[in-house]
Amino acid sequence: MSDPYYDPNENPQDSGGPSTPATPPPSDPSEATTLHWPDTTPPSVARPEETGTEYFPDHHASRSSHSSYSGWDGSLEPAAIPAPPNGTAATATDRIRIALWGAPRSGKTSYLAAMPIAAMQQQRQGRPNWVISGMNPESNEFLTSGVTQLASDRVFPEATVGVRSLSWSFQGEEAPNGSFRKRREVGFVLEVQDVAGEVYGKDTEHALRPRVLDQLTRSQGLIYLFDPLLDAEQATNSFDFLYSMLNELNTRVRDAGRLHRNRLPHHVSVCVTKFDDPKVFRPAVEAGWVTQDSVGSRLPRVPAEQAAHYFQWLCDEFRGSNARLVRDGLLNFFHPQRISYYVSSAIGFRLNPQHIFDYRNYLNVETVDRVPRICTSPVPINVLEPLTELESRIRAAGRRRRPW
Repeated sequence: MSDPYYDPNENPQDSGGPSTPATPPPSDPSEATTLHWPDTTPPSVARPEETGTEYFPDHHASRSSHSSYSGWDGSLEPAAIPAPPNGTAATATDRIRIALWGAPRSGKTSYLAAMPIAAMQQQRQGRPNWVISGMNPESNEFLTSGVTQLASDRVFPEATVGVRSLSWSFQGEEAPNGSFRKRREVGFVLEVQDVAGEVYGKDTEHALRPRVLDQLTRSQGLIYLFDPLLDAEQATNSFDFLYSMLNELNTRVRDAGRLHRNRLPHHVSVCVTKFDDPKVFRPAVEAGWVTQDSVGSRLPRVPAEQAAHYFQWLCDEFRGSNARLVRDGLLNFFHPQRISYYVSSAIGFRLNPQHIFDYRNYLNVETVDRVPRICTSPVPINVLEPLTELESRIRAAGRRRRPW
């Protein structure tokens, strides 16, 4: 579903009849292909380079593409806008709106900054390649500064203050599945707001709250970051930054008549973060949730098919009653079939000099001069997948002609 766009070239009084024909070309073909700028320009006429027009003084200019103009007086054949370098133009249907949701200090900015690093490492892990680039200077600056801070400076980006609108293009491949045996090239534009976690709290009078609610209402998908460590602290209790906003969001969507089978229509990716932290990782290992790759860097992971059960375990056994309310709230407001779960880390584990995981020394953060610093180059875990798979689910639902 896309928003209607105003066409500045459309005449509301136009009945659809034929347009006025352009000035006919001169009878002499040489006049149509050779155009000389006069020595004296009338003072009332602007030169083409001052008005955004182009002229072709060389007689070798293409006859076929410029045979209809009769002079430099503005009677040239209308020109189309230049095509993008790859020859394809993004349309409204290529754009998806994803909202990033989480309590304060849950790692939203770090998650976004780690995304281009994860994209560059896809081929190393034998996965489809993705290229991410900004659609505007601010979005490009965010990508550049985020990668520099995580990978070169080895520090975490500062938490977002206020709200920041970002727009990125994604070009990549979709892994084969079901009816598609070959990888397919995929491209889409992501629009996301990076907003301070406090906006999602119980303060309904927050100045940015209406803007965030508008974005949540328009979004087709949500990435929800659940930090199992910060959830234990009262100031960052996840449920306090979930229910109030969920309740208002449901009211808006309901009043607009856009509920899907009496629930919110969004597709959701739930990311359980801080998988690399020993306070999360060690209990998961001891409970039997973690497996380890036998090749490459031998990275540990929770199998994708177990991620939902791992989240259930965190809520029931590891975290406690407030976490169970987070789980229940998500399942209550959204269709369970539209929720996927991921075990994530923005920086991944510390690797030894041979670039191999070592259970004796895997913590990838150390404190230097009271500043947390990243020990080795980040290897993000399940940072890109929650987004690309979310986009794939949204697109598949659109093909089935179901409301998103």
